[in-house]
Amino acid sequence: MKTGHTLILASMILILAACAPPPRPVPDATPITPPVPTPGATTPPGQEVSPLPQAEPGPAARPGESPLPQPGLSPISPLPAPPTPALTAAVTYLAGELGVPLEAVTAISFEPVEWPDASLGCPQPGMMYAQVVTPGYRILLEVDGVQYEIHTDQAGGSVVTCDPGLGGLSDPGGAFRALRAHLARTAPGFGLDQQAEWAQQDVTKAATVGISTWAWRSGAWTVEMTFPAVPEPAYESVLFHRQAGTLWRGTLEPGGQVTPLHKPPDLSFDVGPCDETIAPGALQDWAGVEIAARGSVIHVDQRLPYVCCAELALSAGRDGDVIRVIETNVGDICRCMCGYAVTIELTGLPPGTYTIEIWGIQHQNLHPLQLLSTTQTTLP
Repeated sequence: MKTGHTLILASMILILAACAPPPRPVPDATPITPPVPTPGATTPPGQEVSPLPQAEPGPAARPGESPLPQPGLSPISPLPAPPTPALTAAVTYLAGELGVPLEAVTAISFEPVEWPDASLGCPQPGMMYAQVVTPGYRILLEVDGVQYEIHTDQAGGSVVTCDPGLGGLSDPGGAFRALRAHLARTAPGFGLDQQAEWAQQDVTKAATVGISTWAWRSGAWTVEMTFPAVPEPAYESVLFHRQAGTLWRGTLEPGGQVTPLHKPPDLSFDVGPCDETIAPGALQDWAGVEIAARGSVIHVDQRLPYVCCAELALSAGRDGDVIRVIETNVGDICRCMCGYAVTIELTGLPPGTYTIEIWGIQHQNLHPLQLLSTTQTTLP
């Protein structure tokens, strides 16, 4: 019996041994990275040196951590933020020059530059410029796959281009686009960006010698500019509205500097939330405007019935002693109506008696401007 058990046990051991995986081979030796010889040292015969540079030892990875760089991390420092006023001015200028919306302009790069004089690196033939170092930027923009180089001063007050394809300010069309872009940027409440097409017309008076006058019209708006035959320090310009009257007078210099004849007042405003608790039939009775001088500040309280999805922009124009506040809806149009409480403050005016006019609400070609209120007030 014992012999039979012994034979059975031996047979099972042989069967299990046959089913076991074969043993793994043991390497003869662990490979060693060849050392890099020091200058002047000799290499022992039979030992070759790797031609590749050896990596510097880095910090040891913690258990479970990959020694490779983490995705999305870069050792390169990020670029500084672009110069917002100058970039905004450059984008607005190029959009006006090309007649495209602002969203069509893409910023590619910018570079701080010390321009050697006030021409910003783009002097016009026959023009004189202040010989002072002018800090600014060289900005590269793109529209429809075409790149344009725009030069600005540090604050974005002057914008020029050396690109002859854009006409330049010596060309009436280029000068108009530059002035319109400046007014659209500095007075968004005028709503000039909503005027898509401007018809150009030569309105030079008969028998006039040495100058030409051009007008650009869009809807109720008109821009007139006078150009001398020989370059002069500035082009006289005026912006007016068919109903509201003159909003701006000033000059555009060939270097791009815009100077108003009458400095407009500084305007600050606040538009309250849309109050839909006022019954639509009661909105007209609720509406009203109150204008009063409080010290050196002209204060306006306005109760304005308008569409409930509006976004209002306000700007003030000045023609001598007449101050006109223009209100434009730069938002949407919808069916619902509500009441807005609007407060306006006009500051920065010298003492005197002024006529204050409130004009609104303009929205593209759907809502024309209407005179909402007018009064005279005196600043001590």
